Amino acid sequence: MRITFVSFFLLVSFAVFSQSDNTNSPYTRYGYGQLADPSFASQRGMGGIGYGLRNPQMINPLNPASFSAIDSMTFMFDFGIKGQLALMNDGDYGKSRRYNGGLEYMALQIPLAKGLGMGVGIEPVSFVGYKYGDNDELDLKESIDVYKTYSGSGGLSKIYSSLSYHLFNRLSLGVNAGFMFGSIVHNRTASFATDAYTVSWPDSMIIKSLTYEAGLQYVQKLSRNSELVFGAVYAPKITMNARARADTIRYDNTTGEIMSNSIAYNTRDKAFQMPETYGFGVSYRKKDKLTLGADFKYQKWAEAKFFDETNRLSNRMKINAGGEFIPNIRGNSLLSRIHYRAGGYFADSYIIDSNNSTYNEYGLSVGVGIPVVVDRYLRDRFSFINMAFEYSRLTPKNPASMSEQYFKLTFSYTFNESWFFKRKLM
Repeated sequence: MRITFVSFFLLVSFAVFSQSDNTNSPYTRYGYGQLADPSFASQRGMGGIGYGLRNPQMINPLNPASFSAIDSMTFMFDFGIKGQLALMNDGDYGKSRRYNGGLEYMALQIPLAKGLGMGVGIEPVSFVGYKYGDNDELDLKESIDVYKTYSGSGGLSKIYSSLSYHLFNRLSLGVNAGFMFGSIVHNRTASFATDAYTVSWPDSMIIKSLTYEAGLQYVQKLSRNSELVFGAVYAPKITMNARARADTIRYDNTTGEIMSNSIAYNTRDKAFQMPETYGFGVSYRKKDKLTLGADFKYQKWAEAKFFDETNRLSNRMKINAGGEFIPNIRGNSLLSRIHYRAGGYFADSYIIDSNNSTYNEYGLSVGVGIPVVVDRYLRDRFSFINMAFEYSRLTPKNPASMSEQYFKLTFSYTFNESWFFKRKLM
C-alpha cells in the first residue's frame, strides 16, 4: 500500500505539467480552451456516464456521492493515459492531421468507516494547444506582405477531495472541494517581408481558485440483485482569483533583441468565472451482469464572466448514454469475465469563435474492462485494465468554421487492494 501512495504523489507532478500535450486545436484560442472530459476510462467506454453510476469496483469522479459505495475492506487507485489523432478540415487552410497524448488523471478512493468513503485526485479542467499561420497582403499598391502566426499553450487542472456518506441504506450524499490552478498563454506574431523586425502580442492569464460541488444518489432496489440509481450534482458559479496580462513586443530579426515592450493591461480586477452547473443521471444495474445509464448536464456559461463580461461564452448542454455487459463474471474463460462497454454522447460548445459561431459535438465509444486477480485469497475482488476507444466529431454551425474529428484511446489501470484483511495460515 505504501508503494501505491508514493506512486500517486510522484505521478501528480507529471500530470500537472503534461496538459499541453493533450490537444492541438485552433478552437482552444477561445475561452479557457477545450474542456476536459472528467470521466475515467471505465466510464468513457460507456459514453461518459456517471451521475447515476454506483459501482464498488469503479472510481466515479462525476458524482461525489458515489464514493460511499466502496467496500469497507479495500481501497482503489486509478490512473489514465490518453492518446488521440485529430483530423481537421478548413476551407482556407485545407486538411491537417495531429497526434497528442499523455498522462491525464489520477485518483484514489478509501473507506473511512462503514458507509463513509473518501476520494482524492487530480484531473484536467481544460486544455490549450495550437499553432498555425497564414500570409496576408497588407497594401496592394506596395505589395507589403506579412506572415502571421498564432500559438497557444497551457490549461487548467484541479486537485480535489470528495467525502460521501451513505444514509438510510438508500440515500448517499457527497461533497467535493478542489483547488483549480493553471496558466494559459496565447501569442500572435507578425513578420514583415520588407522590414527587419517582428511584432509579437502575447496574452496570458494565471488562475487560482477553490471549487465546490455537491451530489446525491438514491438507490431503489428492484430485486435482490438489481437496482435503479438516481443521481444529481450541483456546482455553484465561482469567481476565480485571476491575473491577466497583455504585451506588445518588437524584436530585431537580425540580432534577436527586444526593440520595445509595452503592457496593455496587467490587472487582477477583471472577473473570470466558472459557470453554475447542473447534472442529473439514472442507471439500472443488475449485479455482475448488466449496467445501463444516461446523464444530462447543463452549464450556464453565458452568465459566467470572462474578462469581466457576460455573453462572451455560450450555455452548454451534454447528454450521455451507455452501458456495460458481463457474460459470466465467474466463468473459466477470460473472454466471459471481461466487462464489455459501449455508449455515445452529444454536446454543444461553450465557446464562440471568430465567426460568431458555436459547434456541436457527437461521439461514440466502446471499451473493455479486463479483470486481474491480485489476491488469490479474495477471488471476487479484482483490479482492472480498462481501455476505451472514442470517435467524436465537431460540426460548426457556421460552414466557414473548421470541422474536427477525433479518434481517442484511453488506457487506465484500476488497482484494488485489500485493507484490514487478515489472512489465515493453513
